[in-house]
Amino acid sequence: MQQSRKPWRSFIFFLLVGVIAVFSLLPMHIELIPQQLEELSVPLELPIEIIAVLSLINPLLFIIAGLLIGHFLAERTGFYSVIYEKDRYGTPLLSRLGAIFKISALLGGIGGVIIVAVDFLLQPFLPEVLHISDDEAAFNFFDLATRLLYGGIAEELMLRWGVMTLLVFIMWKIFQRSKNQPTSVIIWTGIILSALLFGLGHYGATAAATDMTPTIIARMIFLNGFGGVIYGWLYWRKGLEAAMIAHMATHVIFILFS
Repeated sequence: MQQSRKPWRSFIFFLLVGVIAVFSLLPMHIELIPQQLEELSVPLELPIEIIAVLSLINPLLFIIAGLLIGHFLAERTGFYSVIYEKDRYGTPLLSRLGAIFKISALLGGIGGVIIVAVDFLLQPFLPEVLHISDDEAAFNFFDLATRLLYGGIAEELMLRWGVMTLLVFIMWKIFQRSKNQPTSVIIWTGIILSALLFGLGHYGATAAATDMTPTIIARMIFLNGFGGVIYGWLYWRKGLEAAMIAHMATHVIFILFS
């Protein structure tokens, strides 16, 4: 295939979408930050809107890092994005997205149902603070946008396009340098590790809500990591957009069942 003369167009497109996704967090941060500062007895020295905007710097940096990793390493590692390939090689876009939509949405939806079911079955063994309540059923436009844009797009740019690609690339170069492409063992290790890291990334928030026990830790890793295995497999087999579609479908299930 002949490569496009403008290989950065897809990078800029995903960056803009990522910025929009991150700013969808703003209303939630404006609501939560005063409560967090009050609990920590920290005085409010700046307008809450300024603090909320500053709190978005870290996720923005993570998205930029994920985009850079994927931009330079994904294709070399055997991964791809339908949008990137449209930009680089002129391959069809809409027909390829249509071909992956059903399987991606189906697997993401099934993953969401399994996650909801496991969490429901665990309710009797959890502290009251982690019990499902009617309050969780209330959501607005910004909550929906955050779930679909940040959860479905931004997290995939960070975790699959970025973290999983980097893990697979590093393991490939360390353990299978003589091979032209990483084997399925390396890729599955990257899928599981990236999902596990995302699950463990919720330790701080979970520990702030309740005492950590083996059950709580297992629940935390499963609820946040199980979907990552599905999205990682789709990223490997169907492309980055398939992982995004599945992730968004999972959040649709969460909304419906909440």
